[in-house]
Amino acid sequence: MPDSREYDRSKKRQHSPHSRRSRSPERRRSRSPQSRRHSGDRSPSPHRRSPSRHHRGESDQDNKRYEERRRRKDDRRSFEDKRYFERKQSDEKPAGPNINVVLRGLPDNATEEDIAKRLGEMNACIEEVSLIKSRETGESRKFAFVRFTSVGHAMQFVEKHRTFHMKDFRVRVDYSHKNNGSLEKEEWRCATCGKFNDVHRRVCVECKQSNIRAATETRTYSTDTLEINDGTKDVSLVPSHLILLRGLDHLTTEESIFKAISSFQGLYRTLLIRDKLTKLSCSFAFIEFTDIKSAMIAMDNIGYYGLVIDGRYVQATFGNSDSFIPVYGQSEYAIPVNSIEGFKAYWEKSSYASQYSPAIEAEKKRREEELRRAKEEERKRQEQYKASLQNDLTAFFNDMSDFATNSENADIFSVPKNEIEKKRK
Repeated sequence: MPDSREYDRSKKRQHSPHSRRSRSPERRRSRSPQSRRHSGDRSPSPHRRSPSRHHRGESDQDNKRYEERRRRKDDRRSFEDKRYFERKQSDEKPAGPNINVVLRGLPDNATEEDIAKRLGEMNACIEEVSLIKSRETGESRKFAFVRFTSVGHAMQFVEKHRTFHMKDFRVRVDYSHKNNGSLEKEEWRCATCGKFNDVHRRVCVECKQSNIRAATETRTYSTDTLEINDGTKDVSLVPSHLILLRGLDHLTTEESIFKAISSFQGLYRTLLIRDKLTKLSCSFAFIEFTDIKSAMIAMDNIGYYGLVIDGRYVQATFGNSDSFIPVYGQSEYAIPVNSIEGFKAYWEKSSYASQYSPAIEAEKKRREEELRRAKEEERKRQEQYKASLQNDLTAFFNDMSDFATNSENADIFSVPKNEIEKKRK
């Protein structure tokens, strides 16, 4: 029989905290409530027990709100990406001809005066140069906007100078994109340098002068655009005495067109459509025949063989006779017709028809020669008249000189001496 002290010692060992520590770690983890909470085998959540029904409802609402926020964020991101893509596409798409031109790749130290001077050397007709500068540093961003006096002047400059050099820098020339934002903007003009500044600026961005003496002005930023006329509106679906040629080279002249079609019977003249401002070709022209039958025969030949002018195939259709409207009075933009109608002009106000035919050129030279002879005769008559007048004046002054040097009349304003003596007697 074991000793009572042995029995009591073993019983105390069972209820002693030291005896509980001596249990295996696996059993302690399995029986500990904390270990059960952190056990991955007993709970779907690695951090806490499954929530109660009340907490599960709140969690569902939180999840719905989270999903809604994420959906809105994704929609906003996709909208911004779409808008950025559209803006990038519009920036990459070349702008059409308009009155504003952008210059890229300017020298670092180029000023608006330098740019205007360089453009003036290239015979550019401009109204304003706006050099773009950094708001933080005030340094040039190497590009500028130039507003021309008209769309025609801008087209003439861009066609001739796609690039040019300025202080060893190659400057690129492009049409400016139309500003789809606000077309009017309040600005104040500096009284010292004349620079336009934003209405919220207190000092001039150019010369740093205050805006106290400056008056606020409203400037429009609308971009004048030009609808290009390629002759499509002048096509006729029925035969007429006119044949319309489209797709001509810009350098093709009236004379070269006439030479290319000189073999056609009944040919009267060629009418090349040009821009009034720039005098450049609009790349289409009319061939005028004496009658509709001759035009139909020429049209059949063109349709069978084709027509090449200055190395380029051109498109031929019948032209609308209403494209030329009657005008009253002769001008440089009017073309003569028969004696009944007098003169006609092309319907579009910004363009005119330039005519050519050997007979017309011969008549033109004859008239120019007659005008030259008439001017020469008038010049000779004027010279004879001036010579006669000079002779008369010379004779008059000679007579006055003889009278002034007469001994009896020392003074031309004095009374003659013999008259005074007669009165005394």
